[in-house]
Amino acid sequence: MGPRSTSDRLSRRAALRLFGSAAGIALLAACGPASAPAAPPTTAAPTNVAPKPTSPPAAAQPTSVAQSTAAPAQTTAAASDPAAKAGFIPVGVGGSAPDPLTPPKGQPKAGGTLVEGNLGDLPNLDGHWINGQNTTYAIFDRLVDLDASLQPHPALAESWEVNSDFTQVTFHLRKGVTWHTGRPFSSEDVAWNYNRIKGDRKIDGGIKANFFTSLASVETPDANTAVLHASQPWPAIFNVLAWTNLIDPQTPPEQNQPVGTGPFSFVEWVQGDHLALKKNPNYWQSGKPYLDGIQIRIFTDPQSMVSELEGGGTDVAILPLLRDAVRLTKDSKYQIVYNQNSGSVNLLLAQTKDGSAPTGNKVFRQALNYAMDRKRWTDTVLLGVGSPKALPLAPTSPAYDATKDQAYAFDLDKAKSLLQQSGVSNPTVEVQYNASLPDYATVLQIYQQDLAKIGVTLTLKGQEAVAFTDQLFNSKFTGLAANGSLFGQMHPAFFWGNAYYSPNANWASFKSDEYSQIAGGLLTETDPTKQKQVFGQWVDYILDQSWAMPYSNTVPRTAATARVQGLQYNMTEFLMANNVWLAT
Repeated sequence: MGPRSTSDRLSRRAALRLFGSAAGIALLAACGPASAPAAPPTTAAPTNVAPKPTSPPAAAQPTSVAQSTAAPAQTTAAASDPAAKAGFIPVGVGGSAPDPLTPPKGQPKAGGTLVEGNLGDLPNLDGHWINGQNTTYAIFDRLVDLDASLQPHPALAESWEVNSDFTQVTFHLRKGVTWHTGRPFSSEDVAWNYNRIKGDRKIDGGIKANFFTSLASVETPDANTAVLHASQPWPAIFNVLAWTNLIDPQTPPEQNQPVGTGPFSFVEWVQGDHLALKKNPNYWQSGKPYLDGIQIRIFTDPQSMVSELEGGGTDVAILPLLRDAVRLTKDSKYQIVYNQNSGSVNLLLAQTKDGSAPTGNKVFRQALNYAMDRKRWTDTVLLGVGSPKALPLAPTSPAYDATKDQAYAFDLDKAKSLLQQSGVSNPTVEVQYNASLPDYATVLQIYQQDLAKIGVTLTLKGQEAVAFTDQLFNSKFTGLAANGSLFGQMHPAFFWGNAYYSPNANWASFKSDEYSQIAGGLLTETDPTKQKQVFGQWVDYILDQSWAMPYSNTVPRTAATARVQGLQYNMTEFLMANNVWLAT
């Protein structure tokens, strides 16, 4: 069922103007010579990497869908081939990734329990937190889903109307949906969820609230209608809502007994050991899910996780080491599911809060940026699957610029010169990382050796997952933190709330009035000509300030036995269990 006809509904033409004005983005000049990145390096493309577009893609007509409600649409050659869009074609995998909303081929078989292996435990089971959602995602639903071109599709909302400047969206909710407790799902539940996220800055260290800054109120005229009012234009609203789980207001999140409307319900969580889910027999998607349940086993070591997969102890291993993924690709007993729609990147984050020395010094951060051997790191860790990057953006983002994506060429002489200009003498910097992800340790060891050549001492501190999450989410780390940023394929407004780039609250503690003004344009600007200027200013500013330093795209991946069918990533980068079934 599509949205109801209304003169206020945004037209497809308006949607294209708003979201697809990517061609010819004008980038403004850098602020000064000491801050300006060097010219892009001339390096050969890594093996098995799809070529990136030399300019941001232009918009085309959106795919015809059941409802024509406006959505981000950047349909290009890169967008039609998600592998090219992500900037890589994984080893052993060819062709396009499936649309996350497309049911898998083959005749599904009901029954069985899927056993997954996951690296690291969860800090909690709050469905509004980002961390660990690949394991809890199946408990919840969202108002809308996104297809591969970022068009919204019905989920808990059957249809909607949106006005021309994205300050009001009326959602008509699916009838007959119940929480796992049996209580009917209603518009009051929607209002509670979004108001909770907006008002509780303890969730994800306040980052999740950033995405709801534009929300002014949620009106609930009846049980099946929710009207979202924004205080300013909210062009990324469908991107945000497709990423936001809805949790049961009557079950306190701190109890860690999550209740949702999703295909699976919670059974138990034994910290450090496993998480168990069971089939929701009353799920609103007819005939789904196929599985009787999911058991997630928690591992601290990726090699042990893969060994269990090969030994028959698990059916799935989430985020195995790339070398194991490449090896398993050659064995017909296994399959590797790559998220070719991903916009995630690996990066180093520099702490900038008052008194942070030396990483609070901008010129010192620029020195660190030039000392990153992105080509070597990518070839060593990503085995030629990924590509070096300086921007947190995928090629289909309207803010993407291929030249600026290679802005910081590896240059130790330049790095040493900037170190001298910074006035920092004999610096020692600590870098923290998740010890269950040893690829970061490999990269950081190379970095440690290169920094030593210019007089910077880098000390490595690996931590178990929960401790690292606490340090990162609460900005407790000093020096640097190595991690990954998501959603570079989404509307640029997403970066206003991004944990690494938000001007309101980011894990690097970076703040400036100038940045707030520039990034505010990402969130609110709807005029195509002005968007180009805002995107260009923003790109130049984040490169210049260098508090977050991307070095490569990431290759999200899941290894599974051949009998696992229908496992897919969605456009918000989480594994979907709705269509999964086990072949004999």
